Amino acid sequence: MARPHLLPFTLLSIAALAACDRSESASAPASAGATAPAAPVPSGASAAAPAASCPAGKWEYDYADMFLETLARNSSGARVVSERGKYICTFNGNERGSYVCETTEGGVENVFEAPTAGMALRITLKMNGRSSAEYEPAGPGRWKTTRADMSGLRVETKATLGGRDMPVPATNAFSGMDRPGTVFEYRCEGDVFKLKPIVEGMATDFITMKRVP
Repeated sequence: MARPHLLPFTLLSIAALAACDRSESASAPASAGATAPAAPVPSGASAAAPAASCPAGKWEYDYADMFLETLARNSSGARVVSERGKYICTFNGNERGSYVCETTEGGVENVFEAPTAGMALRITLKMNGRSSAEYEPAGPGRWKTTRADMSGLRVETKATLGGRDMPVPATNAFSGMDRPGTVFEYRCEGDVFKLKPIVEGMATDFITMKRVP
């Protein structure tokens, strides 16, 4: 079972499975120590000032879209096989406040497939439960986590290549995200809320949430 995080960013680490060396034989399993490929950082990118109504409110985190995009960087033809459930985050406060993220009843289950080394790589991601955190200002467009509770969130991952089970990377994609002190950059663009951790020495992607009633 994967270790829960401040948000289920650990799901992105599974994209490393699609980055297997295509020169290896089809029977060679992926390394359990694989790490997620670093995403390019757009030149001139800067933090946007927080909007008055953001992030306060309710947002849906559809990680399937982001995961698929990450997977497609290493495997053209990647697709979502099936989706079930939603992960909703409710924020109270803008620059300072708290949030609770929880799955809908029955949890979330997404299945992805991508051609890799001439075979089908299938990844199943399951998530159930809730997480919560508190945050405070850390500069324009940034906040710092002051408390995080991941005890109620369970994330399970499974991967197969050509029908054979593969080891899932056990290391965290972004170290430190599941404990207080992590700084996040966020942007508010209308009904879209973008958030990413600031991790020293690593280029990280924004996750995107969409406002819900």
